[in-house]
Amino acid sequence: MSSAAQIVQTDDAGPEAVGPIIRAGEIAEAVIDAVAEDNPGRTVFVVDRGDYIRIHTDNHCVLRRDTMVKHLGRDYELCRLEIEMPSFAGRIRTSVSEYNWYHG
Repeated sequence: MSSAAQIVQTDDAGPEAVGPIIRAGEIAEAVIDAVAEDNPGRTVFVVDRGDYIRIHTDNHCVLRRDTMVKHLGRDYELCRLEIEMPSFAGRIRTSVSEYNWYHG
């Protein structure tokens, strides 16, 4: 079984980075942990800019609703993430159960 991704604090995620840019706080912390779990074997780059946090992996990044609920500790509809996500890197495909960021 694959282990969770490695989380790396950095100043720059690099040109291949894709994923959400989230306002700092409880949701961002849950997204970091959920992205690490949902992207086994990848490195999760976390760039803390104070008011917002960039959470990226290289080329493809997945965030699943069930994993987000687990790490947040309460029910959460992924569509609510858009309130906390002023931007993202890459392209995005969304569904009620999963968000995927990727290079187009």
